Amino acid sequence: MIGLRASGFGLRASAFGPAVRSRAGFTLLEMGIVMAVMAITAMLVAPALSRMGEGKPPGVGDDVIKLLADARQVAIQRNETVTLRLDPVSGRYRADTVGVSGSGELGEGTMTLGTQEALVTDLPRLVYVFHPTGATLADSVLVRGAGAAALVSVDPWNGVAHALPR
Repeated sequence: MIGLRASGFGLRASAFGPAVRSRAGFTLLEMGIVMAVMAITAMLVAPALSRMGEGKPPGVGDDVIKLLADARQVAIQRNETVTLRLDPVSGRYRADTVGVSGSGELGEGTMTLGTQEALVTDLPRLVYVFHPTGATLADSVLVRGAGAAALVSVDPWNGVAHALPR
């Protein structure tokens, strides 16, 4: 009779004692432990969920502004003049430096625009010159994206780039 189970009555025979009724469901202790684990998990997740959606979504022209901000930062940190040349058709750019120690190439690459973004200008090449003082000589460019457009320009006095919605 060891290990015999009467499924119709919920009885179970054991070698160590009399037949006992099998239980269905959870005990109060088990349910309390599950609730405590769920409460701790909710406390850990709640702050992240409350901040969801607060970050600014990427806007039209953010890639251009980031590139210009990086060139300005290098000019100020190295105390050199940084000239950034940008091809609006291909997105290729080249940055050169001129300072007390001489001149040279800082870097080059291809700017990654959004999937539906394009630079619109009449100029064959955009030129941005960042001085160590923060002053800037710069072109403006219209960036067209999916359903939106922004004019990216640089403040000539402090060199900060910004996008104005159009």
